[in-house]
Amino acid sequence: MTIMENATNYWFTVEPFVYIGMSKNHALLYNTLDGMNIESDKIEVLQLLDEVLQEENCGVVLLTHERTKQKDINAFIKEAREKYMCDIIDVALSIGKPVQLLPYYNFSDKYDVYKKNSILTSRKILEFLTEISIYVDQSINITNLILFLQSLPGNITFNIVGNLANVVNYKDLLSFFDLHDSPKNLCCSYSDVISLQSISKSNFSYIISAHFPIDVKKWNHSRQLLLDQSLPVTYIFDVSSLDDCQQVEELVEQFQIENYRLNPVYTKDNIDFFKQNVFLTKKDILSSSISIKNIFANQSINIHDFGKINIMPNGDAYANLNYPILGNINTHSIHEIVDKEIKEGMSWFRIRNQAPCNECVYQWLCPSPSNYEISIGKPNLCHVKTITNQ
Repeated sequence: MTIMENATNYWFTVEPFVYIGMSKNHALLYNTLDGMNIESDKIEVLQLLDEVLQEENCGVVLLTHERTKQKDINAFIKEAREKYMCDIIDVALSIGKPVQLLPYYNFSDKYDVYKKNSILTSRKILEFLTEISIYVDQSINITNLILFLQSLPGNITFNIVGNLANVVNYKDLLSFFDLHDSPKNLCCSYSDVISLQSISKSNFSYIISAHFPIDVKKWNHSRQLLLDQSLPVTYIFDVSSLDDCQQVEELVEQFQIENYRLNPVYTKDNIDFFKQNVFLTKKDILSSSISIKNIFANQSINIHDFGKINIMPNGDAYANLNYPILGNINTHSIHEIVDKEIKEGMSWFRIRNQAPCNECVYQWLCPSPSNYEISIGKPNLCHVKTITNQ
């Protein structure tokens, strides 16, 4: 006779490292330590887990002997215990009701404080800033840009995006960055790589973009320039079809490229390519273990945009180029720019709290909304919606 068959009452609790996803007719238990999961659409199980999540229950629910005899409840608890996701305690072994500390994130509370307290915001606001992307062309005012950059904290990553050959005094900008230990990425097309031998290039790296078809002459020239400069290089290949992916494989093999990633490009007529290679399936979502920390992050911030500011050649600043301007570096301080994004912006805190994601048990296991959702005009790039609505 198993413990569940004893004629007694139990306290039921879910382990603190287990994430509970709930919808109207579906429940998910996800073990953030090993990725194991249990799903159920049984009414009794849904009610049990809903009770566990109620604040007044402190993560512990009473299981009467009559309730444990219910077939669905019994089977669910047995599986959850076998996967180390829950536990039951004989009420006779406990003095009063136990308390289980369920996972709780408090970033939203901190976020509200920053939004409402302007004094605190001005003093602490730059702790959110992690990355600045500077877009350059022939119209950029390097002098004004450097004055602005001097007001930034020194522990952020800088991306210099564009063709430096078009900037008359680009060496002034690189010399400024050369004095700082922050990571600096030179982001340009393979056709726009230039020689930087006169710069000491402290903590500089290249991020090289490539779009098909490849100009072989320019590709070979850029490869030689990059080899001569001996800087770390990461390639980003724009792909819009399986044929592009095949060409990437050939280039990687031919030139022994170690650091690279694919960047799917939506062309409005390749939605099938995206459905097959970008849209997530249930298997994709559950294929790797997701930490409770990352689940909290998905509930709080947009992991793609948070902490990042883009500066255009004319000085306009954006958190995401698809959303309204936050200010201009020639007239606004970095404090004002970040403050506006926190209080009014649409990028840093864009999470999956809209339909249909807010009705899905995988809501916080999925990555944050990206620019693909904006380009395609679809809030959920997945094949899961029909599963969760069954």
